Amino acid sequence: MAISQKLVDCSREIKVKTKYSWQILYHAALLETDWRRMVELVQKSESEIHKRRLELAQDHNGTQEERDALVTALNGLRVLRMDAAARRERQNLK
Repeated sequence: MAISQKLVDCSREIKVKTKYSWQILYHAALLETDWRRMVELVQKSESEIHKRRLELAQDHNGTQEERDALVTALNGLRVLRMDAAARRERQNLK
């Protein structure tokens, strides 16, 4: 599920449905507002995603939907990583 599909309830709490276990860390990284913590979560999430991709490659199980979601998640994490690097660079220039 893409972050654009998040649901917000009346209390303004963000709820994101997860279908795969690795998505928990992925969504946590996407929703983190503390940049230092976000970088840590990106690393953990990438690790979980890579583990799952190895499992899928070895066992030949899983669905094409999950494989596509893994690729999408890695692309999203790459963007977060680039944003964090740009933010660090801006802060160092000040």
